[in-house]
Amino acid sequence: MAMRETEKSLKIYFFIAGLLGVLSCLSDLSDVSKLPSGLPTDWMLALWFPILARGALGIGFIMARLRLSATLPTGAVGIKKLLLLSIVVMVIDVALIAGVFGVEIGRSALISAGIGLAITAYLLASVRRLSAEAMAKTVPPAQVVS
Repeated sequence: MAMRETEKSLKIYFFIAGLLGVLSCLSDLSDVSKLPSGLPTDWMLALWFPILARGALGIGFIMARLRLSATLPTGAVGIKKLLLLSIVVMVIDVALIAGVFGVEIGRSALISAGIGLAITAYLLASVRRLSAEAMAKTVPPAQVVS
């Protein structure tokens, strides 16, 4: 039997993902600020893009957690877009890391991105299902006109 997420479990996921994203961003900002200046531009892009994206998406996930109940009956369009954006960002991260640092050096980041992609795709499917169920409950039944 497959596990089915509930609204409550999605709120927990969004909060944890948001919190981890923001904390990871702050931690990485501290680490990157210690690097020597004058690194090549492609290295700087490969370092800064994921950090800033994680921070922004982390805040987005926390906001999604707060807005989930209100948006499910209307289709949760904003949350779906956030999850799709998260997938796009992870794909860009993978391309930057592999292209700039290589697969050998960036192996752990690539594995993390793969796991993140799978989890995000699962959350997107769960939000789609829950929003469809919530919308079905709010739509009045069709009336037959004679």
